[in-house]
Formats: sequence, C-alpha cells, structure tokens
Amino acid sequence: MQLTGQLLGCVSIQVWRRKTILVGSMMSLGVLVVLCLYYNSAVRAVETQVRILPQQHNVQFLVEHPSPPTVQIEHLSHSHVHQSNGPNLGGMAPELSLDGGSETRANFGNYPGNLYAGSRSSKPYVPQQRLVHLDLKGAPPKVKYLKDLFPLFKDLGATGLLLEWEDMFPFTGQLASLAATNAYTVDEVTTILKLASENDLEVIPLVQTFGHVEFALKLEQFARLREVMHLHKDARFLHIGCDEVFHMGECSRCRQKLRDDLFLMHVSSVAKYVRSKYPKVTPIIWDDMLRQLSTSSLESYNIGQLVEPMVWVYAEDIYRFVPGPVWDKYATIFPTVWTASAFKGAFGETLYVPNVQRHLDNNLHWLDLMRAESSKFKAGFRGIVITGWQRYDHFAVLCELLPSGIPSLAVNLLATSHGYFNSSLQPKLTSALKCGIYSYNTVGGMHNFVNLNSDPFLWDQFSRCMFPGHLFFKLTYKLNMVEKDVQDLIQTTRATRGWLTEYNVRHNFSSPLRLDELMLDEPRIYHSVTSLVQSAQDALANIFDKYTIAEWIEQKVYPLIKELEKLEGDSYRLKQIKTWPRRPFPILDDLKRLGLNLVDENDSKVSRK
Repeated sequence: MQLTGQLLGCVSIQVWRRKTILVGSMMSLGVLVVLCLYYNSAVRAVETQVRILPQQHNVQFLVEHPSPPTVQIEHLSHSHVHQSNGPNLGGMAPELSLDGGSETRANFGNYPGNLYAGSRSSKPYVPQQRLVHLDLKGAPPKVKYLKDLFPLFKDLGATGLLLEWEDMFPFTGQLASLAATNAYTVDEVTTILKLASENDLEVIPLVQTFGHVEFALKLEQFARLREVMHLHKDARFLHIGCDEVFHMGECSRCRQKLRDDLFLMHVSSVAKYVRSKYPKVTPIIWDDMLRQLSTSSLESYNIGQLVEPMVWVYAEDIYRFVPGPVWDKYATIFPTVWTASAFKGAFGETLYVPNVQRHLDNNLHWLDLMRAESSKFKAGFRGIVITGWQRYDHFAVLCELLPSGIPSLAVNLLATSHGYFNSSLQPKLTSALKCGIYSYNTVGGMHNFVNLNSDPFLWDQFSRCMFPGHLFFKLTYKLNMVEKDVQDLIQTTRATRGWLTEYNVRHNFSSPLRLDELMLDEPRIYHSVTSLVQSAQDALANIFDKYTIAEWIEQKVYPLIKELEKLEGDSYRLKQIKTWPRRPFPILDDLKRLGLNLVDENDSKVSRK
C-alpha cells in the first residue's frame, strides 16, 4: 500500500506539472493573440490617420508632434527659413530611413506617425512640370558643364529649367553696368538655351522686379529693371520675382497708401506690361507676399488673371508655413499655382554641401500636399520647381555650389518624377550618377538603399561615382574632415589646454616644452588644409571661372589657413622668449573701458600695461 501510494503520488505530480506547462502555454498563446490583434488595430489606426493628414490642413502636420527644436524663424529668406543650430554643415533633420522596403516611407524618428509617399495605399502624385532651378548669380557655371548636366536632368525626369540670371545676364546699352564683369555673353546665353531645347527642357527666365533687385539698385542710376525677353523668344512664362519685399512704403509719397496696395499696384503694373508686350507669356511671382493679403484685396487688383503664384517652402513641415486657409484662398483667386521645393541652398548661408535627408523630406511632403490640395484648383497644380540657390542674395557669400548638390538633385528629382522614393529607383539613380559597382552600401552583410540616417550628405555612398562635378563633391568630404581637425586643434590649444591661450599670448608667458607638445599635429593639419587649394582648383577648373574658384577658396579654405598660421606664429614667438617676469602680470589697460577700476590695499591705483 505504501509503495502504491508513493507511485500514485509521483504520477499525480507529473500530471500536475504537465498541466501547469499546458496551462502556461495556453495563456502565453492567448497573450500573443491579443497583442497581435492590438498591433494590427494600432497599425490600421496609424495608417488611416496618416493618409488623411494632408486633408486636415493641420499646421502641425504630423499627429500632434512638436515642431523640430532647431527651427528658428528669424525671417523668410530664399535660402529660406534658418533652421540650423548645428555645425557648419547644417542641423540634422528628423531621421529618414529609406531601406528599400516594399513601401516608400519617411520614418520620422521621434515623431509618432509615418508619412507615406507613393505607398500601396494611394496612387503616387507626379507633378506635371518638374523644373530645376539654376541660381546663376555670382557663380555662373561654364557652358560646357551645363552641356553635361542637361542630359542628366532630362534622364532624371526634369521637364524644364528656371534660370535666375541676375547679374550674369549680358545686359547692353544703358543697362550694361548691371552685368557682372564675368557675365555670360550673348552667344553663351544663346548656346545655353539651345542646349536646353535639345534636351526637351523648357526654359523660364527669372528676372527680379521688386524684392531682390540689389544687383540693380546698388547702382544709383538704375532704380528699375528692364526686360530680357528678346533672348527668350519662345518662353511661355516669365518669372518676375516679387518675393521678400522688406522695404516698402517708406518714402513720404508711399506712406499715403497702404503697403498692400503698393505691392499689388507694382505687381499689377509689371504683369500688365509683360502681358501687353508678350501676349503669350504668363508672369509668375513668388507667393510669400500674398499669404497675408485678403481675398478682397487680391480680387480688387485682378491678380488671379494677371500672374501665377509659385508657393515656396523649403522646410519639412509645409503646412506650418502655408496652412490650409491660405490654400483655400489661393484656390479662390488662382486657377492654378506652382510649388517650389529645394535640393540645396536652404538650410544655412555658408554650407558647402546639402543635407539630402532634409531636402528629400521637403520634397516628399510637397508631393503629399499637392495630391491633397490639387482638386481645389480649377486647373490643378502647374508643376514644381526644385530650387538650388548658390547664395542667399546678391550680397551674401556662396553657399552650396552646383556640383556639390548633384546627388541631392538626383534623389529629389527622381522622387518628384515618380511620386515616391524607394529601392525600385536604385538602378536609375546609380546609372544616372555613374556609380558602377559602388551602388550599394553594405551594412551587416546586407545591401541597403541610400541610408540617409547614417549618411545624410551621401558622401559614403556616392563619393566613388563619376557624375559631372564628382571631384568637387568628393572634395567637400575632405574639407569636412580637415575642418574638424582644425577646429579640434584650435579648441585644444586656445581653450582646453593652458599654454597657448590668448592670455598666454598677450603676456608672453608660456612653457616652450608644452608648446611643442601642443603643436605636434599642426604641420600635418596645415599641409592638409593647404593641399585643398590645389585640389579645389583642379576640381572646379572645368565648372566655374577663376573668379568663382578663387571666391570659394577664399571663403571656405583661406580662413582655416589664416587660423593655423596665427596659431603657429604665436607659438613660435612664445618659444623665442628665454626669460620671464615674476608674477603678478600688469593689469590689462583695456579693461578700464569695461568699467574695471581696481585699487590695491594701500589705496594706490594699479595702472600698468
């Protein structure tokens, strides 16, 4: 009996253990099923929310997310909206992951919600016209370089060019002094237009007539811009600018009218002049000055029948700058409108290579907005212009030069020409940029398509490609690395360590041994910087004239050389000193103007240099 009882007990224990395992397994399975159902429900909710976002005209645009913390709206500028508090290359955008998945998806890292561009849930939106903007002011590319670029533009899906001539146009007669001394000749302009025609690229000339006429107004004898249509005989459109009119209504006569009326009177006058002299030409204007104007004021000047606005926003969140009510107003006034994104020249006045991640965000947002707002306009959207500024205005220094922005242009032009951007465009992108076998970025044994999270400037993925201007694009990578070396050296010697600060230099007081230690890497860094001069000259020789090359070197490389030479000079001079005075040092006389008035314990003023 005792043995039987023990046996039955063991059997009972084994049965209970198995029962416990079975019950646990069933419970785990139940939890897994519930989680799956919850996940599917959440995904459907997010997808539904994302798809209706463009129609909500929500200024925040993405599911109640906060605005990017780096945005600073100091003023609107056509390199527009200063958004970067980051390093010289520009602040990083919300993360964009394009890993070649089945859907084209911009994944905004810290923001809840996803933005789908050309996903399976909706038909991709492709603008009818896709123009590349060439900003020629102060940095005119050579005609032979444009000859290489135009077929690339066409191959990537461009249908036209917006040519901003400014002082690069060969003005003649009374207007001759408006042209820069390195402006294009008439023959060169004719050749450029011919090359564009051969590549089926419609040309729209852009000539400022209001806001940005610094290049004309800086010359006292010219207060008004004349026409350039005699060299653009086949043009259907003429962009007359009219953006950022900051100084208006300041003279005594002008104060007698409202600023809005002054602006609309001028636009109306110029537009009527263009239409009367060239009946087949439609004037285009930038839209920013129209956003705050009332519908009644626009209707009173019949602006909707005189011009077509080009709505520009280069930031990622377009509805923040042009919210839903503005689109409703525009649809009431204008049968059709243009839009303008950017592929470079938008996130910092002194940048030398564009952040492709941010620009692709901008363009994909535009596609979704255009899909959502198109039906409001009688004739839909006319098209999109992908702008590429080379300087913010006439008086600004150079920002990203054209060859450094070619990879960004390729990515964004492909996106706008297809309505999406994913791995299906890989062959087209790498073929257009002549990347050959270096078309993939290998990470963890897997091939990834354009990883903008880890490589937002596309240096790693496209430095080996052979597109027009590739040598200069690669040079910007080297400049970036050399810049960091110089900055680290300056920070170490001038601020972190205590033997070559400005205080040491002013008082001629330091340790020669310590100075040798601090300056150990300076010769190597100095050689790296100076070598950039010849490299830049070689890389840009077939793209720009000597003036543009020299200007870029002076702005981007020369300051680094001067900093290093001053550092080396200070170090050398301090090492020549063989004897040193006793402390304390004389009080710096210049501190007196700051209010410093020290008296010693014996009430005798200290006044020593």
